[in-house]
Amino acid sequence: MGAFFGKPAYTMTLAARLALQSGATLLPVSCERLPHGRGYVLKIWPPVTGLAVSGKSDMLHAVTLINQAIEAIVLSQPGQYLWGYARYKTPRKEAL
Repeated sequence: MGAFFGKPAYTMTLAARLALQSGATLLPVSCERLPHGRGYVLKIWPPVTGLAVSGKSDMLHAVTLINQAIEAIVLSQPGQYLWGYARYKTPRKEAL
């Protein structure tokens, strides 16, 4: 679990795991919906850097950096933000 906008939140780890295992560069991408159905503007943001801490894999650190990149995108275009992942759900008791 990482933090999203300062709140503990469920965070997908696939991108972080792939980047940590392969050394791949993560490029955040956003699509801005244009008014009146005129299409979209695709924006590629600066790479997420610093995923590996002192040469070792640190998943919490990696997902925190990814979440910070997503937060920056959301703050730049808050009216465009849509997320279908239940980041703030409460776990079932049997999962605790």
